[in-house]
Formats: sequence, C-alpha cells, structure tokens
Amino acid sequence: MVDTLPSDPLSSIKKLHNDDFVITHGFDADGTLLQQAATPSNTVWTWKSYALADARARRSLETDESLPEMVREAFLSSGDQYQISFEDGWLFGELPDLQHEHYGDPRELGYFRFAFNDRLFISGRRHPLQSVDDVRQSIGRGKVKPATPIALFNAIFRRFLELLKAEIAKLSETLDSIEDHIVGESWQGERERLVPVRRQIVVFHRYLTAATSLFRHIDHADRRALPEDLDDLIEGLSRRAETLHAEGDQLQQRARLLQDELMAKLTDQSNQFLYVLSVMTAVLLPSTVISGLFGMNTGGLPLASSEHGFWIVALVALAISAMVYLLVRKIGGSRN
Repeated sequence: MVDTLPSDPLSSIKKLHNDDFVITHGFDADGTLLQQAATPSNTVWTWKSYALADARARRSLETDESLPEMVREAFLSSGDQYQISFEDGWLFGELPDLQHEHYGDPRELGYFRFAFNDRLFISGRRHPLQSVDDVRQSIGRGKVKPATPIALFNAIFRRFLELLKAEIAKLSETLDSIEDHIVGESWQGERERLVPVRRQIVVFHRYLTAATSLFRHIDHADRRALPEDLDDLIEGLSRRAETLHAEGDQLQQRARLLQDELMAKLTDQSNQFLYVLSVMTAVLLPSTVISGLFGMNTGGLPLASSEHGFWIVALVALAISAMVYLLVRKIGGSRN
C-alpha cells in the first residue's frame, strides 16, 4: 500500500525515488517540488514517506545507517504512543492525525510518525492519513511550498488542527440542534443523538490533551537545545493546540450539561409515570379488596340473596375509590 490515492495528481509527477513502500520527494531552495527523474543537483532537502505496514519498509529503515539509532527505534517500535523528542539535531516522535476519508473513518485518529533535521524529512504511517495526504496534494498543485523540513512539519500539523477544528465545529452544530430540542418539547430521542456526539468529543479532547502536553513538555525540556526557528515553531503550534484544546473543553462541558439536563427530563418523566401508577394502584386497591371479599366461595356473605346486591357493592367500591382518589390528590397538591 502506498501513500497515494487513485486520483492523486502527484501520481503523474516523476519523483526522485518511488517504490511501493516508500515515496521520495525532492525540493529546491524555494520549496518547489522537483520533477526530474534523476536526483537533481539543486535538491536542497528531501521528504521520504514510508508505508510502515509493509515489511520491506521496515527492513529499509533497519538497514539505513544514515539515520540515527534513536530515529530508527522510534519508527520501528511495535507500540503506538504519542511522543516527541529532540536529539542530535533531529526532531522525531509520533503525533495524532485523522484517518483518510477514502480508506477509513475520518473521525477516527491514527498515528503519524516523523523525524527530520535540516536536510531530510521522514514520515511513516500504518494507515493512510488525511492531513499528510492533504499537504502532499497541495504541494503537488503548487499551493504549498515548504522551503525546509520544519515548514513541512508545520504544514502537516497545522492541517491536522484545521481538520480537527472543522470536526469540532460540526459537533458544536449538532449540540446546538440537540439543545434546541431539549429546551423545547421535542426532546424525546435526543439521548440517542447525544451519546455518540459526546463520545466523539471525549476522543478528540483526549488526543488534543496529549498533543498539547507533548508540545508543552518539549518546549520546557528542550528549549535550550532547540534551534531558534524550531523553538518558535513549537511555541506557535503549542499555542494553537492549546486554543483548540480550550474549545474542545468547552464543548465537552456543554455536552455534559446537556446530558444532565436530558437525564433530569427523563427522571421527571419517569416520576410522572410512577405517580400515575401509584394513584391508579391506590384508587383500585379498595375495589380489589371488596371484590376479593365478595368473591369468596363461602356462606354468610352479605347481600348474597338481594336482587340489587351487585349494584350496592359496586357503588360502595366506587365511592371508596373516589374518596381515595380525592385524598391522594389532596396529599399530592399539598406537597407541591
């Protein structure tokens, strides 16, 4: 599997190197994608994208002695966990990205592994990722011209934040619709809509929290070791992630409040049903007792020989039920 789409405009571009498990792009000093078949002399930096699900890609990374050992270990690790580190001029780690809409659920998150220095940018993924492909498409159309690997990293993660912001905006619109129904009288059935929305908000908020913490950690831990341009980039991305994290936090609080209000309405409705059932039980209890007594197959029952015995007993039971109903209404009214 390669990191391309069937309709990918980049498929017609001649790249420096193109196997089915790694795609290599060369860029000049202006950030323009080079289209020569052979390695051009004016290549300033290179982007290699690996399909980590392919065993050949993993073997290629294992045998690439030009990469530092810590970079190879980060790419070849079996587990997935968000991390970011800076060592010996390399910024490397693993960050979240949305899965590609054509190959998975665009609301599900994947793992984007990266490493770069001033001349080389390496990326890897097990599943097609939306932000990486969007940036690659923009580069192919000439809309984005990353002059350095830092600029490419900035473009990819900013695109991820933009996609996440768009998803959060959609979730906010859905919450607005749910809120309108809950405040109104047509709130039945909104619980089924609210549960998946709240789950998605929790997922996005969790990964935004992880990304924000990672950038804050490296900004504090490696500030002295980071080059000035990389330090500025990390600080800028950290601020954008924190802003989006705050929006997600507000959205999560809204969803929680809507769920509490919805549960209050459901509880009130259940209490009303229980009240009606209690009243019906209290009203019908005297009639049940009387009918049970007169239904016994024993001798000596009063009114057994009277022509109007049934109607007398029915009227007595009805009168007692009416008295019980009025008493229950009075008790209920006094408590309200």
